[in-house]
Amino acid sequence: MALQEQLERVTASVDQHVRASKGFEEESWINPLTPVDCVAAFAMASMLTEENRFDQLVAVAPEGHVYGYFFEQLGNPILTVHVDYPPRRCEVLDDLCGLRDQRVLILEDDVASGTTLRHVIGELKQHRPKSIDLYLGRGKDCQIIEFIDPEISTTYLAEDHLDPNDRADHEARFIQFFNRA
Repeated sequence: MALQEQLERVTASVDQHVRASKGFEEESWINPLTPVDCVAAFAMASMLTEENRFDQLVAVAPEGHVYGYFFEQLGNPILTVHVDYPPRRCEVLDDLCGLRDQRVLILEDDVASGTTLRHVIGELKQHRPKSIDLYLGRGKDCQIIEFIDPEISTTYLAEDHLDPNDRADHEARFIQFFNRA
């Protein structure tokens, strides 16, 4: 299957996945619920999974499930929290007790004011994780990086971790992986 056809198929699958995920019914419909770049999202999920950097993944619903889809396709279970809009509180949709002494990766699409992230971190810290990192699916031009909470150890953005010269390899792996699915 050609890349464009595969991208369309995966984007449709992501849309179905997000609509079936916890927290979708609470969405304010402000943000898009499709990946900016499916190939980069898959490459980042693959890299972070292969490097075994995290014990637990927590998606900020529903946008975090857009990128969580790729982690789940690679066999990683996702826990869910939801922050209302405008951000006032974080609702825990899964049991977070297993976060204690674990390396946690938050999955989110962007950081605009940092308020959502502060609410999520407040909930996660109650469970005493070993560390909290952040994966953002949208590009730097959609982020206000200075609003990322200092509790975050590392922030992962595709343009910081993927070499553009490797794009053809990432596309080939993407096609191969999703042709099997």
